[in-house]
Amino acid sequence: MKKSNYMWVILIVACVAQFTPNYSQYQLSPMAPQLMESFGLSMTQFSSLFTAAMIPAIFLGIISGLLVDKYGFKIMIGIPLVISAIGLCLRVTASTYTGLLVAMVLTGVGVTFLNSNGPKLMGSFFPPEKITTAMSILLATSTLAMSVAMATTGFFASIRSAFIFAAVLAIIAAVLWFIFVKNPEVDPAAMPPSVSVGESLKLVMKCKPIWIAAVAVAGIMACNVGISSFLPTALVGRGIDSVAAGMYGSIMTIGCLIGTLLGPVIANALGKTKPAMVAFALIAALGGAFFWQLPAGFLLGAGMLVYGAAVSASIPLLMSLPVQLDEIGPVYAGTAGGFLATIQLIGAVVVPTYVITPIAGANMNMFFILSGGCMIITMLLIFFLPEVMKKAK
Repeated sequence: MKKSNYMWVILIVACVAQFTPNYSQYQLSPMAPQLMESFGLSMTQFSSLFTAAMIPAIFLGIISGLLVDKYGFKIMIGIPLVISAIGLCLRVTASTYTGLLVAMVLTGVGVTFLNSNGPKLMGSFFPPEKITTAMSILLATSTLAMSVAMATTGFFASIRSAFIFAAVLAIIAAVLWFIFVKNPEVDPAAMPPSVSVGESLKLVMKCKPIWIAAVAVAGIMACNVGISSFLPTALVGRGIDSVAAGMYGSIMTIGCLIGTLLGPVIANALGKTKPAMVAFALIAALGGAFFWQLPAGFLLGAGMLVYGAAVSASIPLLMSLPVQLDEIGPVYAGTAGGFLATIQLIGAVVVPTYVITPIAGANMNMFFILSGGCMIITMLLIFFLPEVMKKAK
């Protein structure tokens, strides 16, 4: 197969692998009332279940990048995808909160390795001018999965049937990875001198733009995970029926899909990415805090669409930063991506569950204001990013 065609095969298979864990995670949001009743869950317990798939990234993000840098994509992403499939199969039979929590943690192993090494994967098969576009498509798959889950989960006959469907998708994703993915051919003469794991990690951790981008994305994730996890519940509390609440959540994730695809396009059209990202963050902060209170119907749907687009628009630019930096590039992008993923997922898991939820309690208004406030932190950090961001195509 020609290299120009094979890079699209890689992208398609990676998108399938990316779709499944995000779909399975966001199945929980429309089922929140049923799950909380069936398993006797508190709000904090449900929030911990919703974010459990992100926990592996906190502990394995950096390790995953180092392992893929050393041993290649096929095995070091393929095996974690199998672990994720096992986790989703276990979720079908779980009968306790602890069983669900363990299953959801396992579900996140595969996507941890894929997300950490996404920029390296795209940078290894796509030409430089198409890396950001490929990353946008890969990340858009996540938001597409969220949208599909939010819109369709309510139509399953039971929690069990919804879980079975997700498990089947995970098995298919793992099989496709082992069939179609192979490690890229590398010209030994073009490789830099061998660098130890410690030196590679030290190089990445000394890179200030990586730190800034990581915390900035952590702010985005903290905001969006918090809002996504409780939006349907908050809308039901307003008197909106559960199916309609799920649809509004789906509209929000459709906005995320649009923002992921169009964010880099808008930024590049303006010629400067930082002003565009500041605007995205400000809109997301206001939208996250207040748009959920708009009148039901067109206004609420439009508000959720705008918020979703704004909160996700900067993610492709921030996530593709490692491979764009001269001191990192494709060679160390796996380690850098793992480090970035670790920091951002700390924000996604710790902030909504262990900071915002305990402070807000059952006060949904306070919960959404605090979630939107995370985007203010992101907005401030964007000012400190280097102009290398404008290289994105």
